[in-house]
This record gives sequence, structure tokens and C-alpha cells, in this order.
Amino acid sequence: MERRSEMPLPQSILVIDDDRILNNQLISLLLGNGVARVDAAFDGESGWQQCLETNYDLLILDWKLPVLSGLALFNRIRGVERLMGIPVLVVSGFVQEMDFRLLQEFPCTHLLEKPFNHAAMLRQIDALHAEGIWYVKNSEMISDIMATVTADPDEAVKAIRRMAVDSPNPHPVTLLAARKMREAEHLDQAISLLKFILDDDRGCVPAISELGRCLHLLGRFDEALQFLRRADGMAPANIQRLSLMGEVELNKTDVEAAKDRFGEALKIDRENKRARQGLKVAGTLAEMMSRPARVHMKDTFATLMNTMAVNLAHNGEYSSAVAKYEEAFHFIAGKEASARVAFNIGLAYLRWGKTRESYDWFQESAKRGKGKFAKAEVYVEKLEVQMKKEAATEQAANLAAKEARAAAAAAAADEAAKEAKRLADEAEKKAAEAAKAPQHEQPK
Repeated sequence: MERRSEMPLPQSILVIDDDRILNNQLISLLLGNGVARVDAAFDGESGWQQCLETNYDLLILDWKLPVLSGLALFNRIRGVERLMGIPVLVVSGFVQEMDFRLLQEFPCTHLLEKPFNHAAMLRQIDALHAEGIWYVKNSEMISDIMATVTADPDEAVKAIRRMAVDSPNPHPVTLLAARKMREAEHLDQAISLLKFILDDDRGCVPAISELGRCLHLLGRFDEALQFLRRADGMAPANIQRLSLMGEVELNKTDVEAAKDRFGEALKIDRENKRARQGLKVAGTLAEMMSRPARVHMKDTFATLMNTMAVNLAHNGEYSSAVAKYEEAFHFIAGKEASARVAFNIGLAYLRWGKTRESYDWFQESAKRGKGKFAKAEVYVEKLEVQMKKEAATEQAANLAAKEARAAAAAAAADEAAKEAKRLADEAEKKAAEAAKAPQHEQPK
């Protein structure tokens, strides 16, 4: 099958399909049209491992796969930063309407329903490849603008809006910029960009979902859930969103709702680490809330987890305290709350006698506190001085030990030399005595 497009095809493609006949046909088609490398996988788990081990320019993914479903595999792929923008062509005759809505949430994702002809396949690959190039180009432009965001975040927003208006597809580029704003902790600017999208398209699921994420980070949990539920109703089966909904429920201390959301995510992919950890944290939270303690339902998730760990630390159970803190740390919304929890983790490690780990967590607390959490900065400075002294002491001890070993070796060598000389003198003396002894004449 000859192509008419002048654009070269991607040079490395992975085909994930358990239909070996179709797989071989696609490999022959792609190689015959100039693709340099085409790899094959016949189940979802193998495909996932190959995605992690090799950089591909495009993926062709069947939706109905053994071992790991196409839905679970697609969620895994889009959950990795490196794979977020890789073009994915989903081919299947079994895609439900709701599944298709999930695919529409992500950039560089097309659907090709079976049966299809080779010409249709090549047209889709051409379109996806062009979109992938466009995505990379716009990502680089956004990165250039984001380099100025700290100095003037509002001007950066204006620059992104101007770029989006001139772009052939403004929504994805604005959404990408909003995500980068959120990652840079400029949440007000991220929300401004998301509202810019929603003013034009109130049903843009990715923008609705991202807005829920920003509100969660601001501690506006009820509002966050409203947007996340709305997005989930329009496009269910997004593992990242389900886990995020579970996190919001944790921060509302609604344990059963949190368990339900994490459970839904695990139905799609039972190996999802975020959902599994979330379920574990929900169990810890339930244990804390069941105790006849001073903690009440109105208290925040951060307060509950903090109280449990503090009690353990005060009892000298530092290992358990740190485990409770760390399992909950990444589920706590808001920089101020997470800065305080990071500080307490550092304190627990310090009392446990683990200076290096303590220092790392105090640094994390200071970074999240952004100059507003002086206690953490004080501990960072103190521990830096302490670790320098300990390093100097250790260095001096090592040097002293080295010198002692050298002296011992020299002394041992001296003793060995003396012993060798003594033995040599004795041997020489015996030889001299033997030479002086009277000789018997032989009979004639």
C-alpha cells in the first residue's frame, strides 16, 4: 500500500495487539512505507514493559488485550510524564462510547474502529504524527514562557493566551500551560487559564478535571469534588481522576467514599500504586477515627494523620510514626499542611537518630513553606552545621585509624625484620661452630 503524503512516517512504532495475523500485516505495511523500526507486543503487560524500556514515536494499541486490558494500559501510558504526549492510535471494534470519551481527554490520541483498510490506517498515523510534532513544538514554546513566570506570572498568562489564540487548536495548548502553571504552584494563574477554556467550551472534560485538581490543592475540597464528579460523569474510567477523587475524600475525612474511589481505580488496574497506597491510607485514617480520642470528624485528614504519628513518636515508636507520616504525606493537599507534616517527619527521624533522613525532610518542609516556615529553615541550618562537624569528626577518625594501621604495620614489619635478623645470626653462629669442630681422619 503506497502513501501519498509527503510527510515521513514516525521512525519507531510499537504495535500492541494479540491478533498475530493483524500484527504481522501492520508490521509489513509500516516497514514497507519507510518506518525504520516496528516492534510487536501481544498482551498489555508486555506492551507496558516495552513502553518503559524503549522510546517510541507512536503506539498502535488494541483495546481488547489479554493480561492487562487496553483501558488499563492506556491509563498507565497517560499517567507517565514522558509518555503523556506520545501519539497513540487505538484500534478496536469493542470501544464503548464512554471509553471513547476517555480517549478524547488526552492529546495525540485517535481511535480507528475495526475493520479498517490500510489507507485509513496510514491517514490516521499521518494525522497523529503531525499532531505529535505540533504538541512538542507548543510544549517548547510554553516552557520558554514559563521561564518568566516567577518574575511576572500574570504577564506569562497573557503571553500564553496570545499564543493559544494564534494556535490551530487553542484548547490543548492552553490546558498544557495550565498544568505547567499548577506544577509551578501558580494556582490562581492556572485557574485563570482553565476558565479561559471553559468560557469557550463548558464541556471540556480535561479542563474541568484540571480545575478540580487546582481547587484540591487550594484546600477547597467541596468545590474540587463538584468539578471532578462532573468530569467523571462525562468521561469515566480515568484512573488518575478516580485516585484524585479518593484523595479529596481523604481530605474531607470521608473514609468510605475514599475507599470507593480507590476501589474503582483498582478495578481497572489492580497494580495501580497510587490507588493501592490510597486504600492503605484510608484504612489508617479509619483506624485513627475509630479511637476514643480528642480528634473529631470535623478535623482535617492532615490533622488526624499528624495526631496519630505524634502519639507514636512520643511513645518512642519512631519507625511506626515515620511510616504513618510518609504513607499519608503525598495525599495531603495544600503546601502549608504538607510543609508542617514534612517538618514532623523530620523531627521523628531526628529523635530516631537518623540525621541524614531528618535533614532531607526539613529541607522538603522549608521548600514547601517557601520562607514562611522558619522552624524548618532553622533545623536545616543546624543540621548542616552538625553534619559538617560529624563529617569532619569521621574524617579525623578515619585518618587516625589509617595512621594507626600504618604504624602497626610498620611496627610489625620492624619486629619481623628483627626476628629475621636473629634467625640469620643464629644460623651463621651454628655454621661457624660447625666449622671449628675437630675433624676425624679417615683410616688409611
